[in-house]
Amino acid sequence: MIKRLLATGLLSTIPLSGQSIDDTIIPGKSAVFISLQQTLNTKSARSGDKFSSQVEVPVTAHDRIVIPVGSYIIGYVDKSKRAGRLKGKAEMTLKFDTVILPDGTTRYMRAGVQTSEGYATDLDGEEGTIQGQGGATGEVLAGAAGGAVTGTIVGVTAGAMRGRMGRGAAAGAAIGAAVGGIMALFKRGEDVVLPRGSTLTIQLQEDVHFEMPVPRLPRRPLGGG
Repeated sequence: MIKRLLATGLLSTIPLSGQSIDDTIIPGKSAVFISLQQTLNTKSARSGDKFSSQVEVPVTAHDRIVIPVGSYIIGYVDKSKRAGRLKGKAEMTLKFDTVILPDGTTRYMRAGVQTSEGYATDLDGEEGTIQGQGGATGEVLAGAAGGAVTGTIVGVTAGAMRGRMGRGAAAGAAIGAAVGGIMALFKRGEDVVLPRGSTLTIQLQEDVHFEMPVPRLPRRPLGGG
């Protein structure tokens, strides 16, 4: 998608000579395409962990680039939850609070994840939550089924040796299913893993202001003439 936008020239706006970004506002709901500068995963991430990312596509306002490629977006892990053993998906909520331009200009921002490479994003809340695959319920069933097949084979073999093939098969299947299901109970669902270089689309939750500071007038001394 990013390459398509660049190819069509929609994001190739060149800053006008001599213009600054003072008094420029990037409106809320604007999308910013970024790539992570470090790996994040629900196994090790903790609430409050800081991380950095870089802008991959320039952000424009009023026909000029305001946030160029290579600018840094600083974020932090708001929530990180591993998948349960029987149910529940791994989830990770990321928030972004600072943008740093190549010239060192720094501004506060509020943004959340809109889309994430390789994962679904729950957009019901204010900030998007990245979700992993489901819990281990499916693995329990698969483990039970696989154990039943193995147990049946073992049971048939043992039953044939004793002349009780039918009973051996039934007993083997029951024991195998139980063992397979129990083994699967010890396995969690998959963690959310975002390797370094993963691409995210984040959405501004409020305007970002690049305004010229207002000079303060000197105080007049009390009782002065």
